[in-house]
Parts: sequence; structure tokens; C-alpha cells
Amino acid sequence: LVNSRTTVLDLRTLSVRDPIPGVTMPRFGTLPDRYLVLAKQLLVMSYPERALMNRFEISFDHPWQSAILAHNTVLIVLERLPGAGSEASMTAVNLSEGRLVYRRPLGGDIRHFAPSVTLGVIALAEAGGNQVIMTTPATLMPVATFPTAGKPVDLVFAEDGSTLVIGIELPDGGGEILIWKIKADKKDGLKKKKEWTVPLATTPLRLAVSPDGRHVAAGLTSGELQIVELKGRIPVATVDLRAAPRDIVWCDPSTEGPLLPDWSDDDAPTLGLGRR
Repeated sequence: LVNSRTTVLDLRTLSVRDPIPGVTMPRFGTLPDRYLVLAKQLLVMSYPERALMNRFEISFDHPWQSAILAHNTVLIVLERLPGAGSEASMTAVNLSEGRLVYRRPLGGDIRHFAPSVTLGVIALAEAGGNQVIMTTPATLMPVATFPTAGKPVDLVFAEDGSTLVIGIELPDGGGEILIWKIKADKKDGLKKKKEWTVPLATTPLRLAVSPDGRHVAAGLTSGELQIVELKGRIPVATVDLRAAPRDIVWCDPSTEGPLLPDWSDDDAPTLGLGRR
């Protein structure tokens, strides 16, 4: 995603496909035949034809992170600038109706968010106050706050959605991963039942959970990628990159891609004048 252009790579042939000009944040949900474009308007585009399917008058100035939830019916977008301490806002869109549900400013230095269907919350990594804030998706009202020893820079829910993994930037410049087992109690609300710490080589930048929820990849400022097994709570692999990663996505190879279009002019012409 470079200079308002998205390059499509064919991983089967290791070749470059046609670029998508003017788009830097295409976002696929669970439907492989369409994606969203977050710009001055919210566009629904077909893939691979790239035809405009729908347009909503909802604009995004500084999209930073997005999530398509609830069977492609809900869009959550965190807007902020790249610098530390940047003012952030959260936007929720009902995709079924194409309506803006809310756009609310967020206090503090919110770096990233993570939704959990199991717990029914959106977790916010608030680096300015060294804390993780649990909020309700419908209103963004805080329901629990958990302090951290350093700055939380990213976070993801893993396993069954009740395990929260947080990438921490420590005061001495180092890094670690926090693993929290969280339980929703009817009387006491959200409680942190168990906690583990996994040291990292350097400060983490981004996290990505594996499709089966059993591993987490941490992209580091040193230009390394560390894989952590959550059950054993140990790093199991390290990959050297050419530079610090800007983003990480852990893809599921079992997910089916879009079907090629079946053009109607391949069939013999017919006339539909009646039932016979």
C-alpha cells in the first residue's frame, strides 16, 4: 500500500497483478468477492472485477485501523495520525443500512483496538496512561481498566476470544508480550484471572494472531518477527526482516478466494417468451 496505490500479488505464480490506483486501505471481510474502500466516501467494490457495488456518504480522514465484524454488517474504524499522542476517534458503521452509528473522540493515546465477540467488548491500547481499557461496542463506555508496566502499542484477542495478548514497550526500550486470561463475571464484570509475561528481543510494533488462535506474531523495531506459542508461552521462531514491519497480517490458507466470473455470453443465445 504505497502512495495511494495498492499492488495485488499472485502468490501462486509469484507475479504482480494489476494495481488498484487511488486506494491505500482495501479491507476484505468474510466475503471474498468484495472489499471496502475507506476514503472521502465509503465504497463497496467487487473483486476481482473492481466494480462499484455501493457508495455511502461517510468519510474517513485518517483511517488507522479497521475491523469488519458481525458477518459483514458492522465496520469499526480507528482514526488517528501516526505520531505518538495523536488525537484519536472511533467510528462505527452499520453496513447493512449504510448508516453512521457514531463517531466519537477517544481520550488518551489510543494506539490500536481489538474486538472480542466472546466477551462483548472492544479493548483499547492506551499508551499514554499505560493501560488497557475495555469498552462496550455500542457506546464505547469503559467497563474495566487494567494497568500495564509499559506502553501498550498493540493488542489482539486469541484462542476462544477470552485471551488478550498485548505488545508492551518497556521504559528501558525493551519489549514484552502480556497474556491475560479474562473472564466475564455476572456480578463483578470483567476480571483478569491469569497473567503471563513473555520477553521479546526488542520493542514490538504490531501483533497478529494465527487463524487457529494458538500463536501470535510480533513485529519488532529491530526488523525481526517473533512467533510466540500461547499455550507454552515461549517464542518458537524468529524471522529476520529487512526493516521494521509497518503491519502484519496472518493469512488463513484454507480460506477460499473469489470465484472467477462466469460470463453469460459464453452460452448460446435464447429467447424467454414463456414457460415453454
